[in-house]
Amino acid sequence: DETGASRPFETYSGGEAFRISFALRIALSQLLAERTDVAVRLLVVDEGFGTQDAEGVQHLVEALNLVKDDFDKVLVITHLDVLKNAFPTRIEVRKDPVRGSTFEVVQSG
Repeated sequence: DETGASRPFETYSGGEAFRISFALRIALSQLLAERTDVAVRLLVVDEGFGTQDAEGVQHLVEALNLVKDDFDKVLVITHLDVLKNAFPTRIEVRKDPVRGSTFEVVQSG
């Protein structure tokens, strides 16, 4: 934890547990890529940001920006408005009861 003490995973909050799991997934993908000499080309983060406070979301965005060059593509799936402008390109999907789902590619920054 933040004090350097070891404690059971189950004692961390939902937001802390998500950040720990995220860090472990990234580390394992990098380790497997090195050991097999095969690049992990796609990183998908599906939701999970809802467990984060504003500071936690910012830390995760910073972490994604630090590792983005290790992957060909990074796909973040979220419903949080705060994340919509955190990345330069996004695909916005809208559900319409008559037309079905539509999407738009949006470039920002």
